[in-house]
Order: sequence, then structure tokens, then C-alpha cells
Amino acid sequence: MLRALGCLGALVLTVAAGAGGCYAGYWLAPRERPAQSYPLPHHIPSVEGGATFRFAMAHDILHERYPKHGPAFYTERNRLARERLKVIPPDSDEAFALTDDLTAGLNRLGHPADAVPLLREKLKLQEARGLKGMDLYTTYANLGTYLYFADMGKAFGGDAAAKAACEEGIAFVEKSVAVNPHSHFDREKWQIVILRFLLDAADKPDLLTERDFLGDQLGRQFEAKEFELHGSARPYPSGMLISGAEYTVRARKNITRVGNELENAEPRKLDPVGVPFDEPLLGIVGMWRQGGGPSPHFALCVGEVMLRVGQRRIAWTAFERANRMADRFWPDPAKQQFCRDHCARRQKQIEETLPAEEVAEFRPRFEAELAYGERYQREYQEYEAAKVAAGADLRDEHLFDDFHKGREPIATPPGSEEFLVTARVDYSGPAMTSAAGGVFGVGLVAFVLAVVWPRRNAPPNRT
Repeated sequence: MLRALGCLGALVLTVAAGAGGCYAGYWLAPRERPAQSYPLPHHIPSVEGGATFRFAMAHDILHERYPKHGPAFYTERNRLARERLKVIPPDSDEAFALTDDLTAGLNRLGHPADAVPLLREKLKLQEARGLKGMDLYTTYANLGTYLYFADMGKAFGGDAAAKAACEEGIAFVEKSVAVNPHSHFDREKWQIVILRFLLDAADKPDLLTERDFLGDQLGRQFEAKEFELHGSARPYPSGMLISGAEYTVRARKNITRVGNELENAEPRKLDPVGVPFDEPLLGIVGMWRQGGGPSPHFALCVGEVMLRVGQRRIAWTAFERANRMADRFWPDPAKQQFCRDHCARRQKQIEETLPAEEVAEFRPRFEAELAYGERYQREYQEYEAAKVAAGADLRDEHLFDDFHKGREPIATPPGSEEFLVTARVDYSGPAMTSAAGGVFGVGLVAFVLAVVWPRRNAPPNRT
């Protein structure tokens, strides 16, 4: 009887120890995994080997934080190109490359109309040689761009001949995209979109007050919670056993899409359900830095897109820059004032979602950043002008070494805005530690009983 009671007691003690161990293990287990950082899906290029967008790129064009050649550089390069073109066959590959340099310089110096006949002659010579496809890319792209730049002012005023010249220019740019679809961050693709938008606005000026050139609705109102989006709904999937192409497709489906928000809006060459936001922004970066330069339409579009991906501070900066370029928004003063008023409204919306002390620093910080970028570009151009005057070789790869010596890089490094940081409940942790606690409790009781029980029940010593 006593032995039976002892066994029952041991069983109860074992069960109690196991339950106690489970309970202790469950409540002592950590409830969260350490914070994890995931790159946002726009880190995946739209085409293999392509460029990827970073929010710092938008920040840098808005503040002119990039090197830019000045008049002295292009004047000297044009002089050298003309001299060389006099002594080489006009249909040689070298002559074609020099013509590209010369016409780009003419455009940068404010004379796109002078570049047009040179490129028409180049195209004629290339076709006579039987060149096709990719060999004609730069001619198509440059000729189309300069045709548009030369006549767009008159076209916006309603001049029929100028509109026809702009249409011809767009057609040439479309040919350049056909033979080289992904050049310069897809710059030419988005160049077509904005050129057609502005040409359409010449006939329907109210388009300028309805949407940006992507089709983002300017009258759209935002809830405060919408500003908390972080570039995409979720990070791209990791650790998936799928092909590289399928991985890219799945990842890029998570990117916030922009454009074509207005009912019945038909911005040409855009997907009817919008496009991943990073694609047009890469195009804007390319056009701003390597094409026509700063534009209120580019800045306005950057602001609208940044609102839609939760980057309020960059959006505020973009609207500030667009406001300051409003006199170039459209020839009509009323449309210029609309640009200023719209930008101010958007900035007020943003400011209402942020602490007042932070908002108070926005404009002084913007002015300091812009002054820094403009000073860098001015000093860069003064340096190269001095080098040109001293007879330096513009093709010398070390031409700017002395300028960069001792300077911090002008480009802003990407930061935490490129990543989604999460800390989520880990339910497997409590479950596993609870089981481990139960096993430990049972094992501890078993150990104690193994030591005590034999002694308690041993036969008496008869010696």
C-alpha cells in the first residue's frame, strides 16, 4: 500500500514539475524576433543589369547635387570637334561621333536649332552607308530632342508649323526607343510621355491643372495615414527557390504604381493601370541631369509621386523647387500661378502631418542644400574653365582629379528610407521554450527520484 502511494506521489510530482516547466518556459520566452531590415522592391531592376532607383537620387536632382559642365567646356569641345571634322571623311565613324558631341554642345549652349541641320546631314550619310538599327540610335534620339527644343516655345503658343516640327521630333525619339529601348535609365521613353503631354496641353491647357505628365491627379486628397506608406506595401520576397526572371516579376509586383489616376485620362505610352513608380523617376533623373535640365514639370511630378509612396519630406522639397520654377511652367501667367498655389497646398498638407519644430526647418534646410549644390556646380565649372584656358586636354581622364581632392562626394548616400524594418511576434519561440521547460522539469524530478527512491526503499542492513 505504501509503495503504491509512493508511486502515485511520484507521478503527481512529475506531472506538476512538467507543467511548471512548460509554464515557466512559455512566459520566459522572447515574444519578438530582433528587428529585420528588408530592401524595398524597387531595388530590383526592371530589366536584367539595369539601373535601380534610390530616393537619394530625387533628393540630389532637386538640390543640384551632381557635377555639370559649363559653357567653357562645351565651347572648347565644339571648337575641337569642328577643327577635326574639317580633315576627316564626313561619313566616317569618327565624324559621326564628333557630330554628336558638336550638336550636344550647341544644345547645351542654347542653340538647338543650329544642331538640327547637322544631324539631318549625319542621318543622310549614315543611311547612305547602309547603317540601320542601333547604329542610328544617337542620331534619332538627338535629332528628335533638338527638333522639339527648337520649336516647343512657338508650339505652346499655337504655331501650327512649330507643332508639326515637334511631332516630327517625337517620331524620331520613338525610333530611338525602338532600336535601343533601355538606354539612359529609359530616359527617351519618358521623354516621349512628357513631350506628348506638353504638346497636348497646347491644345487643351486645362490638362496642366488636372494632372502631372504621368496622369497623377493634382486634385487628389490624401488621408494622413496614406503618408505613412514606405515606398511599397511590403519588401520583395526573399529566399524563394524560383528562377531569376520569375523572382524579378514577383518582386516588382509589390512596387507602388503611379499614373493614369484620372478617369478617361489618356497619357500616351503609359500602362492603363499605372506604372511602378521607380521607372518614370529614373527617367526624370536622366532627363534632369543629362537632358534639358531642371524643369517645373519634373519637380511637380517628383512631388506627386513621392506623396504616393510616403516620402513626405522629399515631396515637400520637390514642390518647393517646382514653385520656384513656376515662371517656366507655361507661358500663361494664370497657369504659372496655379503651379505656385498647388505646390503651396501640397506643402501645407504635408506640414500638417509632421511636428511643427521639424516643419520650421524645412525651408532653411532646403535653401542651404540648394545653395550647396549650386555652389558645387559653379566651382566645378570655374575649375574646368580655368583648365580650358590653360590648354588642358578635355579627354584627360584625370582632368578633375585636383577638383575632387579633399572634397566629400557630392552625391547623397542612400539611407534607411530604402529599407522596411520589421519586428514581429515570434510564436515558435514560446512554444519551443515551453516544451523545453516541461522536459527540464520532468527530467529534474526523475533525477531526484532516481537518487532518493532507491535509498528510501532499500532493505534494512542486517549486519
